[in-house]
Amino acid sequence: MTSAYGGFRLRAIDGGPLEGSLLFRSASLAHITEDEAAYLVGDLGVRSIYDLRNQWEVASSPEPRIMGVKTLAFEPSTDRGRSDASRRLVAGVIGEYGAPEERMIRNYRRYAREFPLMGTVLRTMAAERRAALVHCEHGKDRTGVLCAVLQRIAGFSEDDVMAGYLATNEVNAAATTREMSQLEQGMTDEERAVLRSFLEARPTYLRAFFDEIDGRAGGFPAYVRDALRLTPVQVANLRELLNR
Repeated sequence: MTSAYGGFRLRAIDGGPLEGSLLFRSASLAHITEDEAAYLVGDLGVRSIYDLRNQWEVASSPEPRIMGVKTLAFEPSTDRGRSDASRRLVAGVIGEYGAPEERMIRNYRRYAREFPLMGTVLRTMAAERRAALVHCEHGKDRTGVLCAVLQRIAGFSEDDVMAGYLATNEVNAAATTREMSQLEQGMTDEERAVLRSFLEARPTYLRAFFDEIDGRAGGFPAYVRDALRLTPVQVANLRELLNR
């Protein structure tokens, strides 16, 4: 069973204990407590927070300023228009997004094409070389692919990368149950299946991400070198951060 700390579901990117790790992942810090913040900074030594949320998520769930830590905002592309979960994940609307998993697979393929954002985050992390936390809203999709890329760079096996990605379902289980119960009212069985596909991490999603990389970049090493624009020194720095 994967364990996570605090209401923001903090865990080490390498899947091990929090103590001794330098790179962490979580959901939004909007409701972090003073004690949780003190543990993050004082006990774990986190000095940088990489926030992958878009401008609307940031506006609707602002995060408190945490003393001793700097937040770096890396907003994903917003040229597709506002993504309003409260509007699209409702009965009578969610069916417009296709069969279960269809929309999410498209999203993950798009993540593989947003390499300028991914590359900027990883180059910054490699340059800073200090304990850091990366998060989006739920810590599942954008954070999930970034952490998967980090693990691949660090030499983790494909099975371990997938296990780390799917562990999000255990960490988010209570939150997913609450969200399902809030949103599924009035839905058909088919709509509920689509809803659950939005809320869960699934193997088909991460495979779609890496398949897109293989097809467009010519494999993971080429993606790291040419799309993410990571130098051998930067790759070495990331490996050092992740391999305790």
